[in-house]
Amino acid sequence: MNANIGIFEANYYLPPTKKALSQVFEDEEKPTEAFAANVDFEKDIGIEALHVAKNETAADLCINAAKLTMAKSGIDPKEIDLIIDFTSIPEDYVAPTWSAAGQVQKAIGATRAFATAVNTGGCASYQTTLKVACSLMSANDRYNTALLVAGDKTPEFNHNYFPITVVSDGGSAVILKKNMTKRRILGVEVATVGRLHDMWFIPGIHNRKPEDIGGKYPRWLHVCGDVQRFNKELIPINLFMFRKVMLGVLKQVGKKMEEVSFFVYPTFSAWDLKAFREAFRVPPEKFSTENMHHGHLQETDMVVGYVDALNAGRIKDGDLVMLATNGAGFSWGASLVQH
Repeated sequence: MNANIGIFEANYYLPPTKKALSQVFEDEEKPTEAFAANVDFEKDIGIEALHVAKNETAADLCINAAKLTMAKSGIDPKEIDLIIDFTSIPEDYVAPTWSAAGQVQKAIGATRAFATAVNTGGCASYQTTLKVACSLMSANDRYNTALLVAGDKTPEFNHNYFPITVVSDGGSAVILKKNMTKRRILGVEVATVGRLHDMWFIPGIHNRKPEDIGGKYPRWLHVCGDVQRFNKELIPINLFMFRKVMLGVLKQVGKKMEEVSFFVYPTFSAWDLKAFREAFRVPPEKFSTENMHHGHLQETDMVVGYVDALNAGRIKDGDLVMLATNGAGFSWGASLVQH
C-alpha cells in the first residue's frame, strides 16, 4: 500500500434503546424454511439484544459517529479532504443518488472535502471502501486525510435476517491519514460472486409487488432472502471465498496466516464465528467476542470489533490485525493493519 496510509482514529455510535432478541422474534415473521447448517437459529445465535434507532435517521447515526470520531481525533474538520459513506442500506432518500456523505460534510463543517459513497459491498462495504479510499489517496496528492462513515437504520420488522443473523442499528467512522508509522493499512483484498447478487436484497420501487404492501408487516422497504439458494449456492463456497481473500491480502504484503495476531470478524452469530475459527484453526484468544452483545451491525461490525479490541487492550503495538467479512451482493473482503 503506497503512502503509508493508516487508521488515525476510529469510533462508533449506538442508539441507547435496546430490543431483546425474544421480542424481535415475537414481533417479526418467523422463518419456515430449513437451514442447512446443523444449528438452532434462535438458540445458537449468541445475541441477546440489539440497538434500535427510534427518531434518529440513518444519517443521524452517521453524523453522531463522525462527530465522536472527529472529537476523539482532534483534527480540524477543514483538514478532511475526502468523505466516503460505506453504509449498507442508504435509506433516508431514494434519489438523487443519495448517501449520507453530504450530510456528514455539512454537519461537521468539512468544507474542503469531496463527498461520495461506496455502497455495493453489503456488510463487506468497509473493505471495498478501504480499497477505494487508499487508491484515491495514493494516486492524488490532494487527498491526505479521509473520513469513512456509515450509518444503518434497519427497516421496521426487518431485524431478523434468517438464516444469517439479527441486525442492529448504529453508525461508525474511521479517519485515514497518509504517512502513518503505526496502524498502517498494508493491503486490502476483495472478491465478488455476481451470480449471487439477488440472493439477499431489498426490492427497488419498481420491483415491489402490490401484495407486499400493507397488512400486519408494512413492506415498503423489506428484506428478501432465498434460503434454498443460500443453502445450495452460498454455504458451499463461503469458507473458500474467505480463504481466497485472506490468503490474497497476505500474499500482497508477504505475510503468513500464523503471523496474524488478532482477527476482527463480524458478529453474525456465535455459531458462525465458531465455524470460521475452527475452519482456519485460529485460537480463541485471537478473537474478540465481547461485541456480540451489540448485535450484528452490518458493515459497522468491522469498526466496532476493531475499536472494542483496542479499548480492551487486545491489540498491541506491533500486532498484525486481520479484518475479514462477507456481505450480501455478494462479496468478501480482508484487510491487514500493522500496529
